Amino acid sequence: MNFFTARKVSAKHLLGAFILTASGLGTSLCASAEDLASAWQMALSQNKQVEAARQNQLAARKQVDIAKAARLPNLALSANYIKLDSPPTLSGNSLAALPNAPAAQGLVSVPFEMQIAEDQAMLYSAVATLPLYTSGRISAGINAAEAQAAASLDGHQQATLDIKLAVAEAYIQVLKISELNTIARAHIAALGSYKNDVGNLLRQGLVSRNDELMASVALSNAVQGGISAKNQLAVASARYNQLLNRPLDTTFSLELIAVQAISIDDVQTLTARALLARPELSALAHKIKALGFTAKTIKAVTGPQVYLSGSYHNLDNDLLLDDEVLTYGVNLVWPIYDGGITHHRGGELQRQAAALQAQLDDYQQLIELQVTQAWLNLDETHQRIKALGQVLEQSAENLKMTKNRYREGLVSSSEVLEAQNLRQQSLGNHASASYDSSLAWIRLQRMTGEL
Repeated sequence: MNFFTARKVSAKHLLGAFILTASGLGTSLCASAEDLASAWQMALSQNKQVEAARQNQLAARKQVDIAKAARLPNLALSANYIKLDSPPTLSGNSLAALPNAPAAQGLVSVPFEMQIAEDQAMLYSAVATLPLYTSGRISAGINAAEAQAAASLDGHQQATLDIKLAVAEAYIQVLKISELNTIARAHIAALGSYKNDVGNLLRQGLVSRNDELMASVALSNAVQGGISAKNQLAVASARYNQLLNRPLDTTFSLELIAVQAISIDDVQTLTARALLARPELSALAHKIKALGFTAKTIKAVTGPQVYLSGSYHNLDNDLLLDDEVLTYGVNLVWPIYDGGITHHRGGELQRQAAALQAQLDDYQQLIELQVTQAWLNLDETHQRIKALGQVLEQSAENLKMTKNRYREGLVSSSEVLEAQNLRQQSLGNHASASYDSSLAWIRLQRMTGEL
C-alpha cells in the first residue's frame, strides 16, 4: 500500500521532480503537499495529549472560580417534615383563686396541661452567610488557585512544544528515509546495469566469471538494503500519521525543509533566553508559589473568622402567635487549638515547596546542558555539510572514470563496485547531513522554548 509521497522544492536536491512512494512501486506528480506548519496545526488540533493538557488548564481555571466564589454569600434552604408520637404538651401547677371562695381563703395550686404544638409539622428555613473577615484565607486561596492555573497553562505550552517537536522529528525522519530509499533504489538500478554490462563483457570473453559473480553479490546486497529502507520508510510514515491522529496507512505528501543557517547567537545568549522562555521552569515556579499561598490559607484557618448571617424559620405552628422567626447577626469563629494539625500541614507544604525548588534548580542546569548540546549538534551538521563540499560531483566523476577504465581493462571489478559504493555513501551522507541540520535547528528551538 502506498501511503507516503514527498515533493521536491529545490532542483538541486536528489529527489528532484520525483514523487516517491513508500512501496517504491512508482512515481507520480503531487498536486499538493503538507508542510511542517500544516502538520503542526493538524497535530495540535487533534492530538490527545494536547487536548488533555487543555482540559487540565480549563479545570485549573475552574479552581480559580471556586476560590473567588468563597467571597460571595451562601444561601441554604431546608424543609423538614416532623411526625411525633404525641403532641408536645406542657403540664404543671399554677396558683389560682377558687370561684365563689371567701376572700380570705387565698390562692390554691391547680394542675394544668397545655398543648403547644401539633403532633406533625412541616418546617421551613433559609440561612444566609457572608464572610466579612477570614484572616486572609480567601485571598490566599484565590492566589494559590491562580498560581496553579498559571502552572497548568505552562503545562499546556510544554505539551504543545513536545508535540511540535515530535511531529517535526517524524516529519524530517520521513523525508530523510524517503531520500535514502531513493538512493537505495538508484544504487540497485546502477548495480543492475553494471551487472548487465559485465555479462555482455563476459560473453565477449573480455572479463572473467569472477567479475560477474562479484556484480551479482553486490546487487543482492543492495536489494537487501533497499528492502530495509522501504520498511523503515513505512514505519516512519505510520509514526507520522499516528502523531496527527489519523489512520496509520493514510496517504500523504510532504514539502521539503530548507537547511537553516546556524544561529548568530552564542550558546550563552541562547541559554539565557531558554531560562526565561522554557515553560517547564515557569511551571515549577508557579507550583512553588501556589504551595506558598496554600500554606497561608491553612494558617489563616486558625485566625478569626467573622461572618454576617441571617436566617428565616417557619415553624408551622398555629398555636403560636407568630410561627415565623427572622434572625440576623455577626458571628465570630476563632479556632484556638487544633492539636497541631495546622502546624503539621504547614510543615508538609514547606517540604513540598523545598522539593520543587530543588527540582527547579536541577532543571535549570539541565536546560543549560540541553541548549549547549543542541547548539553543538547544529554546528556539527553545518560542518558536515561544509566538509562534504563537492563530494557529490566528485563521487559521480570518480564512478564514471572508474567504469570507463574498467571497460578498457585498466582496473578490476572490485574498484568499480567500490566506486559505486562510494557514490551511494556520498549521496547518503549528504542527505543525512541536510536533514540532520534541519532537525538540529528544530531541536535547538525546542530547547530554547521558541519552537
